[in-house]
Amino acid sequence: MNFSWKKFLEELRVLIILVIIAFTIKSTLVEIYVVPTGSMEDTILTGDMLIGNKFIYGMRTPIWIGIPYTRRGFHIPWFRLPAFKEVESGDVTIFEFPRDPFQKYVKRCIGVAGDSISINIATITVNSDTMHFPDEGKYIKGFKYDKDKVEKLYSYFTGNRDNLESFVVPYKGMKIDFNNVDDWQTAISLMVQDGNDVKLGSKTFTMIDPYEVARTHGFLKYKLLKLISSSRKAAMREQKDRSRFINKLNNEYKADNLVNPWYINYGFENSEYLKNNITINGETLSELGVYTLKHDYYFFMGDNRDSSYDSRFWGFVPDTQILGTPLFALVNLFKFKLRMKVVS
Repeated sequence: MNFSWKKFLEELRVLIILVIIAFTIKSTLVEIYVVPTGSMEDTILTGDMLIGNKFIYGMRTPIWIGIPYTRRGFHIPWFRLPAFKEVESGDVTIFEFPRDPFQKYVKRCIGVAGDSISINIATITVNSDTMHFPDEGKYIKGFKYDKDKVEKLYSYFTGNRDNLESFVVPYKGMKIDFNNVDDWQTAISLMVQDGNDVKLGSKTFTMIDPYEVARTHGFLKYKLLKLISSSRKAAMREQKDRSRFINKLNNEYKADNLVNPWYINYGFENSEYLKNNITINGETLSELGVYTLKHDYYFFMGDNRDSSYDSRFWGFVPDTQILGTPLFALVNLFKFKLRMKVVS
């Protein structure tokens, strides 16, 4: 059989077109997600494969081009088409994790931009109305965490996670007065999430957290490994891999002069130093005086409230990182079971 360049090029052209179509559908219309944790049980189970609707909140064009399932690529300009509906309190929502956008999270929206939220002995109040516990929500009895250690790591909010004093979810047009900032970590995080170039001297603030990247690195791989290997052996391999990975990330951070807002010491009171040395797009905070937010934000929690790593620990999600909503759980990969369950 004679080789034909013409036939080869035609088949290659068709293949490229199919890849572009598949990439476009995955990026803008429908995508499959696998849930690795139990933070939404029993609404969504660990190992559920979800079919996600990515156009209901406004189809977002691709924001990044690169090699799938790697971090090798580059960002591209993007825009969002008009939404069929807005995110509402109570919606189960898929979004990019602010501290590592390559990770996709699914949680229930507790509050939208402008909402007033408080939590008192695990009772959530939104704009004076009690948000009832989801029908399929679940509490894990006996779940414990080191309160002092957690609050040292995640000082975004004070107090334990079953009690939060009333706060307002940030909204477009909300003003941050730099002469009256109580929580610099929150203020700086919002300015970074708002899309600004925020610096302290030669260091650039970023929301990407190397510890979060390392925490999720290989998570699904080692979950699956435990099915065919001993849990102890898998855990040892995961810990070794994670340690090596976090060292690599930290070295990259130092080389790029990156720093996270929460690296500022909790309780730092020298506001004058921060106002005179932190710059937003080249201007110091003292020169700006007041900053007006350009985006709306959301507050999310898992239905499994006692075992969910959510906005109570890492803060708000900007509208730019909202992706869509899960339509239904197709199968459960960890239990090898057909689900066909509508998610609500």
